[in-house]
Amino acid sequence: MATISDASPSRRSFLSGLTATAVLPAWAGAVPTDPDVVVVGAGSAGLAAARALIAEGLSVAVVEGADRIGGRAYTESETFGVPFDHGCSWVMGPADLPYIQMARDWGFTLRNHSGAGEAFFVGDRRATAEESRGYDEAWGLIDSAVDRAGRSGRDVAASSVVPPDLEFGGVVQTWMGPMDWAVDFTDLSTRDVSEYGSIGAYYMIREGFGALVARLGDGLPVRLATPATGIDWSGDGVAVETPAGAIRARACVVTVSTGVLRAGSIRFTPALPGWKRDAIDNLPMGLLAKVALQFDGERFGLGANQWLTYRVPNELPAEACYFLTFPFGFDLMIGFIGGAFGWSLSAEGADAAVDFALGEVVKLFGAKARDSFVRGHLTDWAANPRSLGAYAAARPGHYGARAELARPVADRVFFAGEAVATPYVQLCGGAYLSGEAVAREVAATLA
Repeated sequence: MATISDASPSRRSFLSGLTATAVLPAWAGAVPTDPDVVVVGAGSAGLAAARALIAEGLSVAVVEGADRIGGRAYTESETFGVPFDHGCSWVMGPADLPYIQMARDWGFTLRNHSGAGEAFFVGDRRATAEESRGYDEAWGLIDSAVDRAGRSGRDVAASSVVPPDLEFGGVVQTWMGPMDWAVDFTDLSTRDVSEYGSIGAYYMIREGFGALVARLGDGLPVRLATPATGIDWSGDGVAVETPAGAIRARACVVTVSTGVLRAGSIRFTPALPGWKRDAIDNLPMGLLAKVALQFDGERFGLGANQWLTYRVPNELPAEACYFLTFPFGFDLMIGFIGGAFGWSLSAEGADAAVDFALGEVVKLFGAKARDSFVRGHLTDWAANPRSLGAYAAARPGHYGARAELARPVADRVFFAGEAVATPYVQLCGGAYLSGEAVAREVAATLA
């Protein structure tokens, strides 16, 4: 195996810098043929793991099935002429999340989004003060009930603890479930909610979060369009199989989604143990898709960087699409659909999703919305073979699956990513922290 000796620039000399914004050493970008570690996936977790492993003096090869770096963080400007994040949009996590300093050091434009306002509609009008109070009260009661159940140790479906007969209960459950956790309340674990970490950073990036994550990959030894099709861990090390041949290493870090793992896209030899397969099955992917609508400059009386919410029936799951309005002044309303309705509408295709989202705006603001509409777009996370969903949500009663998925197999097959990023699960920032932490575990094990 190719290694970096302690006499070369390695381990401690790069430890503090490589996990943030320092320039990688010259040897880091070369893809070794026999690395110490193979990292499977060049998303947030994989890139963070690779940087941290290099900081520990280990040689690394990163294999990525897509033709780009970033995973579920992806920014492009071709669709609308402005940066559009198909996936991760908010830099969220602890206040010292490394992405914050990276964005500042690299000249990205950060906007604190923690105080974003919300326009709440009932039918085709803004809610009255009394209705807004009822909405706020319902939010507080439902949030407290779910959190209290989880903190008491009850790992049950969030739907089972919702206070009854709340006038705006459907709105709140649609926001907290499909629009936040990507699953409906019937599929949301109360422990998942209660164990969530405190959010100290909550930023939007004008140039796109995906652009920041892609920048993180500069200089790393990444092989694009090279999917891992198999991982053989039957010997002393591992052999990661790809269409370009097998890469042998002392260990590997698997960062693909649980959707990809459940689909069997990577063949493990021997098969993963039962406890690991159970963990994967109990962390299915939820779906949060975006339906972006571009307008001709019409703002409908709404401000930039705000939320647009409207009342839905209490019979759930609701057919709903809530919006982020005109981020950074762009002529876009970014709609969100999630949970069971998100899956079904995504299956109908982009035209159906755009028609639905635009129809919801027309209900609120009338025909001028259709007259001012330019084009729309649906993100493809439901069908994308590199994700097969948005992010993982623990089945009620199986919150412990996150810890089980995080456990390494035979001290040479390790797992990282948003699914195991407790307490910042489902976040791009959490995935980064997970990659760093697993890299330290790998380095200690191999030492």
